[in-house]
Amino acid sequence: MMLFGLDDIEPLAVGSAVLGSGGGGNPYVGALLLRSSMEAKGLNKISVTPFDQIDESDFLICSAGMGSPAIGIEKLATYTDHLRAFRGLESYVGRKATLVSPIEIGGINSLVPLVVASQTGLPVADGDGEGRAFPELQMTTLTGYGLSASPVCLAEERGNTLIINGISDIWVERIARAATVTFGGRAYVAIYPLEGRDYLRGAIPNSLSHAVNIGRSLLEGIQHKNAEDALVESCDAKLIFVGKVVDVKRYNTRGFAVGYTKVEGLDGYAHDIMKVSFQNEYLLAETGGARGERRRAAVTPDIISIHDMETLLPITTDSLRYGQRCKVFSIPVSRKWEFPGADELVGLKAFKLE
Repeated sequence: MMLFGLDDIEPLAVGSAVLGSGGGGNPYVGALLLRSSMEAKGLNKISVTPFDQIDESDFLICSAGMGSPAIGIEKLATYTDHLRAFRGLESYVGRKATLVSPIEIGGINSLVPLVVASQTGLPVADGDGEGRAFPELQMTTLTGYGLSASPVCLAEERGNTLIINGISDIWVERIARAATVTFGGRAYVAIYPLEGRDYLRGAIPNSLSHAVNIGRSLLEGIQHKNAEDALVESCDAKLIFVGKVVDVKRYNTRGFAVGYTKVEGLDGYAHDIMKVSFQNEYLLAETGGARGERRRAAVTPDIISIHDMETLLPITTDSLRYGQRCKVFSIPVSRKWEFPGADELVGLKAFKLE
């Protein structure tokens, strides 16, 4: 058993923003939520179960937020919102969970399971279903390995809850997305109720501790003026572009933040332009001058991470602004994504970007 302390919150928030590919909800909002939840319960530590110590007989439920990241900043959650969804699913299945798990290890959704854990006293599993963040519920390795997202419990701030039993995980996403829009663009989700043996087969191991290690390494690198080296060493990041944000187009539609940013090259990338398309998360980075053909620099499922040039802290899709000077990195995802059908699930065709 490992212990997650108050001094781990900031490293997790930063590491989650790196792995989140710009999405998953704003991690700094999640950090505030987790800190307030732990303080309300008088906690200094939360138990984390290492992936190799999860028992086949454990019963896990994944906890997360759903909807547009931009709306998530305006509609701040309380720790009881996420707890309501979690307890709602436990009640429906008639069984108490023994572990809480992240569904993804990006943005606020890395911190939400710890919020639920602080309220329930349960430990958190050191794993997740993506190793990054994706915008749709079925876009997980859990689905890829044949595990069902259903039943799902959605909650919102007014006290409404909704149980979904979908005929497929894609239908779960469609119904849950429509409900999220009706809720006002943000919902709180308990999903993928799984036996330990199934979770071990489909989940990505050690992702929570990996995010903490990345965040701590980057923060220490910033302090010692070697942040880029720290980032590269902690997650195999590769620098693919340096420039200034000259355009941002962002639309809240169908429960997503959809759009793109254009980055005008600086230094060794002068006379080049990078366009990064996103749907909550950065999905496709293309380069090409005004008259040149576009070339793919990075593409989903690999992570595209945009960082402030001065601080090297990650910039999420909801905080992109004109004039930001930035560095763009590509980060490889877990090899757990190497299964038949992964490209159809989370590749360009899944986002109509092919």
